Amino acid sequence: MITEFGKALRKLRIDRGEILKSMAEKLNMTSSYLSAIECGKRNIPTDLIQKLTSIYNLSEKEQQELSKARDQSLKSIEIELSANNICKRDLALQFARKFDDMDDELAIQILKFLNHSKEE
Repeated sequence: MITEFGKALRKLRIDRGEILKSMAEKLNMTSSYLSAIECGKRNIPTDLIQKLTSIYNLSEKEQQELSKARDQSLKSIEIELSANNICKRDLALQFARKFDDMDDELAIQILKFLNHSKEE
C-alpha cells in the first residue's frame, strides 16, 4: 500500500521530470530500493528528506510537507535512550508499554497537551 510519503516522493519526482532510476542515482540508492520506499515496502531513511532538500533545492514548505507525510507513514519509531536521564527513559518505556492499550480519548488528551507545550 502506497504511503503518504510515497505519494509525496513520487509527486516530487514526477514534478521534477525525473524517472525513478535518475532520482535513485542522485540519492545514491538503487531504483528498486527507491521504488520500495515509494510503495511503502521499505522504511524511510532518516536522512532522505535532507538529501532531497539538498539535491532538489526544496523550499521550506516542501520540506515541511515531506516531513508531515513521513510522520504519517511511519510504521515504527526508534528512540535513543542512552543519552537521556532516567526519568525520560522511564517515561518512554512506560509509554511504549501502554501504547497499544491506550484509548482514543486518552491519545487525544496527550496530543493536545504535547501540542500545547510545543507552542509555549
